[in-house]
Amino acid sequence: MNVLVCQGDVLDSVADVLICTANPTLGMTGGVNGALFTRGGEGVQAELRDYLASRRITYVEAGTVVRTGPGPLAVKHILHAVGVNMFYESSAGLISRLLTTALKEAAALGARTVATPAIATGYGPLTMAEFARALAEAVRSAPTEIEELRVVLRKLEDVDEIQQVLRASLS
Repeated sequence: MNVLVCQGDVLDSVADVLICTANPTLGMTGGVNGALFTRGGEGVQAELRDYLASRRITYVEAGTVVRTGPGPLAVKHILHAVGVNMFYESSAGLISRLLTTALKEAAALGARTVATPAIATGYGPLTMAEFARALAEAVRSAPTEIEELRVVLRKLEDVDEIQQVLRASLS
């Protein structure tokens, strides 16, 4: 799998699957999911509410991945990845397992290209280096069907940091 780390807005990515950050209540209130809601993601929010209602629950556990349609984005599916618990705590181990799960689900959906932001680094407590180490671990066991994983970050300094950690971790 080719891992490309670049600067930009992950919501502008053209990919088969977008891995999107999510909170345990699946409320699109902040971060990437909040930006998606602002762009016209009301239908995606309705799908997430239906997911909870159909299971008669009000939240999901950290590590959960929930699939929705693309909403207004140029992707086929969105995988909402819950990288924090109700107290917005997280760990590199959790993010590694979460990304592994999301990449396996993306492959099962027929994805060849996947885009993701850094997970649990905004509202969550992880540093970019911790996210990068978790990402490297997930990439090592990623399905071979996925040809490209694009990590899209807002800040150039974050791109540089993740590239450095990935080079050291994957070589």
